[in-house]
Amino acid sequence: MTAPAQALLRSVASALQQAGPARFPLGTRWMSVVRAGYGSALLCVPGLVISAVTGAPASGRVRAVARVLGVRQLVQAAVCGMAPRRGLVQAGAAADALHAASMLALAGTEPALRRALLADTAIAAAFASVATTSMRPEPQALAGQQPGNLAEA
Repeated sequence: MTAPAQALLRSVASALQQAGPARFPLGTRWMSVVRAGYGSALLCVPGLVISAVTGAPASGRVRAVARVLGVRQLVQAAVCGMAPRRGLVQAGAAADALHAASMLALAGTEPALRRALLADTAIAAAFASVATTSMRPEPQALAGQQPGNLAEA
């Protein structure tokens, strides 16, 4: 990881630790772990990731763009993983949905990268979906029941 990316992650982590503890919805926690892995792969070995999907070597420009997206994924994983506040997770889901839409549009104009762009579209859509569903209230909260007391309702 580059020095600027490490410094950025350290500053984000420090700010979030000062914000205090947060409740971690299970889906948000696992999504952040998966997102961090994906972001790390894009940042550290973008050519390998892209070539695995397209079957062709990735250009320097494409690798550079993948690295930038990898940093975004790592920052989003840190922010949403360490402080999964509803507003932050919703903003992340919106960013993922916009990213999916832009990759889908780009796939129509870049035949050489179409498979990689469609794969990234699916990944971004999955991240958006998990984020959206992980922030839903528990069924017990909707019914005004305590966990374990559904049989009494």
